Amino acid sequence: MESSDSSLVRAARAGSKSALSVLVQRHRPLTLSLCRRMLGDLQLAEDAAQEAVIQAILNLDRLRRPQSFGSWLAGIGLNVCRKWLRTTAAGVLSWEVLQGGMSIPDVPGLPGPEDAAQTAELVACVREAVAALPDGQRGAVLLFYLSGLTYEETAAQLGLPVPAVKSRLHRARESLRRRLWAAWKEGMMVADLRSESVEVRVADVRRREAEGEKLGHGHFIVLLEEVSGGRQLPIWVGAAEGSAIALELEKVQVPRPLTIVFAAALLKATGARLEKAVIQKLVDETFYATAVIETSEGTQEVDARPSDAIALALATGASILVERSVFDASDSSLAGRRERGESTETEGEGFQGAGDIVADITAKWPTSRR
Repeated sequence: MESSDSSLVRAARAGSKSALSVLVQRHRPLTLSLCRRMLGDLQLAEDAAQEAVIQAILNLDRLRRPQSFGSWLAGIGLNVCRKWLRTTAAGVLSWEVLQGGMSIPDVPGLPGPEDAAQTAELVACVREAVAALPDGQRGAVLLFYLSGLTYEETAAQLGLPVPAVKSRLHRARESLRRRLWAAWKEGMMVADLRSESVEVRVADVRRREAEGEKLGHGHFIVLLEEVSGGRQLPIWVGAAEGSAIALELEKVQVPRPLTIVFAAALLKATGARLEKAVIQKLVDETFYATAVIETSEGTQEVDARPSDAIALALATGASILVERSVFDASDSSLAGRRERGESTETEGEGFQGAGDIVADITAKWPTSRR
């Protein structure tokens, strides 16, 4: 029968090399995986994992909970990685520097003192909020988000089934959202228009047919596409917003002005102009956007729902931009939805495009107004 970690730790403390070897073989792969995620380099990760093993052997007598040897070793590995990364950032060091080479004198784009102070303040707020979570939720957050473990790895560490871990993480996110709304609004959700973004166009509006079910938020998808690239970004929107964007995309003259057309007319009447609509953030499957407005008093940035910002851009001919990080966040979000068994399809049987959506809408208009 396979020995438990507790019995192996006791035997290793008593001088058993074989017990120590089993412990390391059992838990080193997870530590190596975590180190590789943090450092992004397999060779560096190997060195960090080896350093963690050495530290664990030297400090085995200090382990208070022998049954937690695996998470303890992983934690040591992550601390080793953090120390190396802090050293690198503080000294602007390359791998050659770690081996005795020369430092890089100036690297453009590094955060300045003001950025570092803002980041430190936000990190302090997050740590305080995480520390205030109930024990079960806090443990899940620390393992999954801060240590980078998967759902399965987190569940194994906590001795829980995966659905229970997902439930704890969901409750923790809700609690953190309430506590950190102001901080997130300022530090994460407010526009950072200096960051790199790409221009996109509205490739299509898709509607998923739903028999015997009211068409709502989950059935309309605005599909954005890079102007000079191949990446696409699906954004799920409400029925009214999706229909309005389809009408604008198809350049259909409606009997009475749409709300978004009215908003565009108001901008024009006041001498203002929409310069661009920017899709900036994707936080917990919710997109955030900003409308950049040019006025007589200068440029103003207005928070907006992506659907409204996109529709206004179509109505005014303004450009639509998406931060590069949003594409990556969307890929992760879609992977999470597929993992939960939710549909992420945007085309195929059962879907209609903008032309079909508009045809259905106009077919319901009075004959005299078509």
